[in-house]
Amino acid sequence: MITHDRFAVSAAALVAPREQVQRAIVRTDQALARIRMGDPRSAAELLHECVVASATAGGRVPAIRLRRARVELRPWRREDFVAELDDHQMDVLGT
Repeated sequence: MITHDRFAVSAAALVAPREQVQRAIVRTDQALARIRMGDPRSAAELLHECVVASATAGGRVPAIRLRRARVELRPWRREDFVAELDDHQMDVLGT
């Protein structure tokens, strides 16, 4: 979990408005790592933050990474935490 802690510290340090895109990228990468480590629920929680960051900061790369992470969550598509993420994404991004 040390790697997760380092990602969290790195992402938390990126708070200036112009750094929001970078923060979204770091968070989606962290979520992808959590999915691949077998923790999809935790990944979905991080992706909620990425949805908000993508909406406020814009940027193509965060949107692409968010879409890639959502694809990785397909095996859990019937779980409530994935449905909540999809609803949040629809509400905020319209996608």
